[in-house]
Amino acid sequence: MVRTCDYPGCSNKDVADSPQSFHRFPVTDVALRKLWVLALRIHVDTKVEKIKKLRVCSAHFSDDDFLSTCPGQRQMKKRILKKSAVPAPQVNKTVAYQLIYEA
Repeated sequence: MVRTCDYPGCSNKDVADSPQSFHRFPVTDVALRKLWVLALRIHVDTKVEKIKKLRVCSAHFSDDDFLSTCPGQRQMKKRILKKSAVPAPQVNKTVAYQLIYEA
């Protein structure tokens, strides 16, 4: 089963060699989870068990939303979101452009 991004209108898929990384909802931080729920236009009364299954691709986050490596530190194998990151509609235009025009 191929996972797709759960952001409304996004059809990015989590497949091998995908330029996107996929990120889980912050379920333990209630305030941040509410911001994500609002961003994805999910009903506020949606149960946490259902929210735990949702994923949002990296196209909905800016480069500033990700942790960066410090000088002298090894490159991270996967992109990690900062704890304050909230998804938005197609923030990462470069990735969206590549998907549309290089396909």
